[in-house]
Amino acid sequence: MKRVWLPAALVCASAWHHPAYAHGFAGPHMFVSTLIIDDPNVADEASLPTLSWQPQPNDGGPQMNLYAAEFEFDKTITENFGFAINGGYQWLTQPGAKTANGWENFSATLKYKPYVNAEHEFMMSVGVVGNFARTGANGPNGAVLGNDDSNSYEPTIYFGKGFGDLPIGWARAFALTGEFGYQIAGKKLKATGLDPDSGDVLYNNGTSNQWNGGLSLQYSVRYLSSQVKDYGLPEWVNRLTPLVELAWSSPASKPNQDSTQYLLAPGINYTAETYAVTVEALVPLNKQSGSHVGVIAQFHLYFDDLFPHSLGKPIVEWFQ
Repeated sequence: MKRVWLPAALVCASAWHHPAYAHGFAGPHMFVSTLIIDDPNVADEASLPTLSWQPQPNDGGPQMNLYAAEFEFDKTITENFGFAINGGYQWLTQPGAKTANGWENFSATLKYKPYVNAEHEFMMSVGVVGNFARTGANGPNGAVLGNDDSNSYEPTIYFGKGFGDLPIGWARAFALTGEFGYQIAGKKLKATGLDPDSGDVLYNNGTSNQWNGGLSLQYSVRYLSSQVKDYGLPEWVNRLTPLVELAWSSPASKPNQDSTQYLLAPGINYTAETYAVTVEALVPLNKQSGSHVGVIAQFHLYFDDLFPHSLGKPIVEWFQ
């Protein structure tokens, strides 16, 4: 359920005997955990860690590189309602300059999954993401790393749709997931005057509102082998899901100091019964999103399989 923000410094399903809510199943289709947008499921899981390297936007100056080691913990409260906590540590390097490093501001998500249609392999969730100011690095390092100085809250819609309805056999293994959110600044960005020396506009420490969204297109080899045709592939191949993600963000209020950004992330996911590993390239689609291709990788744990009688079940069931 991890979402990686755009640069801020500027498996056979029938073989798994799980409850319907585990691992993001809608009918026989499983939506895998994606890395730069959030998936639509509510589950007991963790990403430990998510590692990334991303060259930052460059207007001809020295190349800056952003490295991050991040984590996410997801917990169900009821079968269809849960929360997630995200955090991480960043390093921003630049030739000839001291490395800026520190904790990201922490964030938390509340998510409710009101609808799953197993027949049509469809899942929908709604949630709100809170980003909490001053929970990470402050001062000059925090500013350079992109830590906002005010809170924000983002109502978000998530969905997943398997293509099992299609009449073309091989195409039924495709699935599409997505999210769409509106980030509301806790403190609005305002102009406070002009710099007497440069004449540039000065602003307070607020932020602007923002549109955020993304899509992922996935192709499940496991679904192809179990629901379409068994090609006799090795089990490790059946566990693979090639995918591509697209994330974008754009300012939604004025004034603002941000720009529209687009990031493409092609990669591959390997999902075992208790864990998953995903590796994706980070491809900037405009100069505001980065100067070169980066990379992101994640190790993901499924607590519902690892600890089915304790950490892997909803909190309300602990007391039954």
